[in-house]
Amino acid sequence: MLIITGMPGSGKDEFVKVAKEFGFLDVHMGNTVKKYANENNIELTDRTIGAFATKERNNYGMDIWAKRTSAYIKDPDITIVDGLRNYEELLYFKDYYKNVFVIAVFANADDRLDRIIKRNREDDLHDHTGFEDRDSRELSWGIGKVISLADYMIVNDSTLDEYKKNVELLLNEVIKRHNIKLKPKN
Repeated sequence: MLIITGMPGSGKDEFVKVAKEFGFLDVHMGNTVKKYANENNIELTDRTIGAFATKERNNYGMDIWAKRTSAYIKDPDITIVDGLRNYEELLYFKDYYKNVFVIAVFANADDRLDRIIKRNREDDLHDHTGFEDRDSRELSWGIGKVISLADYMIVNDSTLDEYKKNVELLLNEVIKRHNIKLKPKN
């Protein structure tokens, strides 16, 4: 199982798009959070979703989103999980699944903010203050630790095309090194 981590706007979604082209299945921890937020009538804004995710971690443990996301993992050997936020989630995945590898995506703050504003997702922030608040919240969850402990690191500081080529190179290395057997795409 590959797990992707990185600060908001670093390029995790683009990484997953390339991985899907290789034949990986994808599961997004953020979708799990949004599903539970919807079930609890939480407004889908960055601030309210973040507060909800924090509250659930405080109530049920720092690994609650990993546990809940596991329900959506059908074939862990060829799944890429997007959205690892803390060490406890990593420990859960490593205890529950075999052959777990973490890939951290890094991009500088200015590039990340620019990407977030351009992607214009419903639950995203739209200004510098919100961006700093979100970074602080994610760092408080422990994302810095899992980034520093990643098995692989990719820097997203170029054009989208160059980044995708670098993702392809990294995925080829990971697949070969760990003998990952992907199923042919239908």
